[in-house]
Amino acid sequence: MTVERASSGRLYGVGVGPGDPELLTLKALRVLREVPVVAVPVPHEGSESQALKTASAWLQPEQRVLRLLFPMAEDTATRERHRRAAARSVLRELQLGRDVAFLTEGDPTIHSTFIYVLRNLPEDLPVEIVPGISSITAAAAQARTPLVSSDCRLAVIPATSGNLAGLRRALSEFDTVVLLKVHHTLDLVIDLLDDMRLTERAVLVERASHPCGRVVRNLRQLRGQPVHYLSLLIVSTRPGEDGCGGLG
Repeated sequence: MTVERASSGRLYGVGVGPGDPELLTLKALRVLREVPVVAVPVPHEGSESQALKTASAWLQPEQRVLRLLFPMAEDTATRERHRRAAARSVLRELQLGRDVAFLTEGDPTIHSTFIYVLRNLPEDLPVEIVPGISSITAAAAQARTPLVSSDCRLAVIPATSGNLAGLRRALSEFDTVVLLKVHHTLDLVIDLLDDMRLTERAVLVERASHPCGRVVRNLRQLRGQPVHYLSLLIVSTRPGEDGCGGLG
């Protein structure tokens, strides 16, 4: 169910990239400087927003920052309630004629909170999505790992514990597989890669483009070790000389 119909303001979904402020696009910078309201998602009251931190150097004192609560709750009803509340907050600003830039890490169309806000707004709302550099491409660049070329195929899937069969299938069928959300399931994924003899062809990138980020090629050393939730794995399932990826 969507919230009530909107009127005049324009909503921008702005991708600010994976964390390095220099990776913002020129268009993102222009929008950031022009809008009166900047909306950012936060996991709980008083918490910081990485997207806001990335963009903060270009914001003006007169711009209002709207912090929207998106708790990492297990309960679906709780998540949906907060998503609708966030959409209502954005809509109120738009109905007052104010343009709003909703900031997201990476790209607004890839696993972003902007998607949930957009789903709870009227379909005819003036919306413009400003794409950003995703963690997927930023991680591949940092690891010097080509993702795809020629007729090779790429899969991007979440590495959740309930999806191990799906992970195995993707690793069997695709040339390069990017596994997101590996911070909770890393040991299970390493076991799967060992079983498929792919461990040596995988690389973990933690916090791509961040000063404290890292690239780890020896995955076995990570067994039992915590990794940041902004971590992903890139697995090249075919030898690098065939043009389908390969570790740098």
